[in-house]
Amino acid sequence: MTMNHMRLRDEVGLQVRYADQTRYGSGVTGLADALVARTCAPLIALARREGPARLVERSAEFMPRIFAAQALGGLYSAPDVLREECLYPEAARVTPAALIVRGLGPAGDGSLALPLHGAAAELAEVVAALDRGCARPLGGLGARMWDALLDAGALTRETGDDRALADGVTAVGHATVAVQHAGMRLVVDPFAVPPLPGDGQRPLSCRALRPDLVLVTHGHPDHFDLHALLRFGADTPIVVPAVARESLLSVDMALRLRELGFRRVIALRWHDSVQVGPFRVVVLPFYGEQPTSGEFLHPEARNLGNTYLIEVAGRRLACIADAGADAAGDTIAMAGAAARRHGPLDVLFGGYRAWRLHPIELLGTSVARYLLQVPRAQWSTRQQLMHDADDLIAAARAWRARTVVPYANGGAPWFARLGLGPHGDDDPSFDPDLATVTQAAARVANAPAVRPLRPGERMELLA
Repeated sequence: MTMNHMRLRDEVGLQVRYADQTRYGSGVTGLADALVARTCAPLIALARREGPARLVERSAEFMPRIFAAQALGGLYSAPDVLREECLYPEAARVTPAALIVRGLGPAGDGSLALPLHGAAAELAEVVAALDRGCARPLGGLGARMWDALLDAGALTRETGDDRALADGVTAVGHATVAVQHAGMRLVVDPFAVPPLPGDGQRPLSCRALRPDLVLVTHGHPDHFDLHALLRFGADTPIVVPAVARESLLSVDMALRLRELGFRRVIALRWHDSVQVGPFRVVVLPFYGEQPTSGEFLHPEARNLGNTYLIEVAGRRLACIADAGADAAGDTIAMAGAAARRHGPLDVLFGGYRAWRLHPIELLGTSVARYLLQVPRAQWSTRQQLMHDADDLIAAARAWRARTVVPYANGGAPWFARLGLGPHGDDDPSFDPDLATVTQAAARVANAPAVRPLRPGERMELLA
């Protein structure tokens, strides 16, 4: 890097702040969740004081109050029918307004807001140039950002984290998986958590991960992470689920990426395929992680997602993220169908978190808006929204996978800080330990090998 070139520090985190002018709030901004939380603030306070079990005990009393006309009932045009503008917040009324830069200052707790002033379409190119290292741009958004970031101490002349990944499959952490072959790299669900100053362990940086192809399973922020994607750059091919109309549960990721200046966004539907370099990717259904594990209101506005079968160098691996079952289908049955059509797997990366909870417990989560789609008949029924360990092993067996890698449950200190994965004091039924997967495999015949991978660990692709 030359003396007049500078780059973004690895410790700096990025977030796009949106102006949300919709009536009830959009899932893009979290204002819909905030509306639910604000309406139910006394119940959330009760859960904090006495534990969520208290909400569950009194669910039959509280749920009718939550959905009374003076509370969340006003969001419905008829019983169990959400208002159109609530179910489908107008996408054009949610626009990128500022880039939030976090992790500033000696303690890493400072932040800075950089207004985009109508230049959002330049953002992906500007951020990627700063991540790689560049001289001060001559004008526009790049020059404004350079000056503000330099004043804030967010730029450095240091070379940074240039660790090279070897060929094979690297578990980066949480649901991020890097597959490399013949010098080309595919990354699934890149989720960049900048390390705080003084961390003993450091996650792989975006500089180390820089991919030739990105696959995103669904729009939740621990899978669709603009911090990582912006650092990768405007010309990185990014495969996302096709969303015909942005809804309360589904972010139109293609729209949101293109408005930030990404030029190679590929929106694919179930059973589509794409070839990039040595990687052939087949899109498969994403079932589970819906408002309930069965029927729910407005299934046409479901949490749309993709799971991915990746074929490379004569091997097959699949990433199914937070999959499970719902009224539309079952991932275990999908795995059996995929095995018959495409052949058995070498490696399955799958979640095992289960996410068992009563609907009223959604109030304390980042997807409180899910509660709006729970039918009255299920208000008191405990749900399982994702695979548990036994389901993961069942899916691997259905797919005739040789190896299963449990993932998508945190797995490192930088994820524990965000509340992802077990870290000592959580309900084990909500954040189970990795050992539960090994135990599940031991209970059945012809189980796949369970291969836990710590963040940064790699397995040979051709082993």
